Amino acid sequence: MHSAPTKPKRNKPIGVTIVAIIAAAGGVLSLLGGLMVLSGMASGPTVLAVIVLVFGFLGLGVGAVLLMGKPWAGMFAIVVYVVSIPLGIAEILYGGNIGGIGGIIRVVAGIVIPVYLTRSGPKAYFLKK
Repeated sequence: MHSAPTKPKRNKPIGVTIVAIIAAAGGVLSLLGGLMVLSGMASGPTVLAVIVLVFGFLGLGVGAVLLMGKPWAGMFAIVVYVVSIPLGIAEILYGGNIGGIGGIIRVVAGIVIPVYLTRSGPKAYFLKK
């Protein structure tokens, strides 16, 4: 008796797990930073703080879908990180000391993470179903 064929298990590259953890941690830090500005515990433009909060939620989402290995997760992460580069530049220019450091990290991540996710291993992982 033959059993039904099973799908081959996709091996998640360790780098995808690392990016997911970085995305989730960055999301938490963005949420905290945005909330600190909005609560008056830190200084910075309110509009920038609200945008940082939105990207905080996006970072948590990116981390979650990367860990789940959703087929569209790689492209979602790339879009979020590339779109976040101008936010990082705004944080460097207008975010004060804490925002400036966060902005530098955001710009670097906005370049490095999409480059990694377009490499053959991660790309193949997300293309397989």
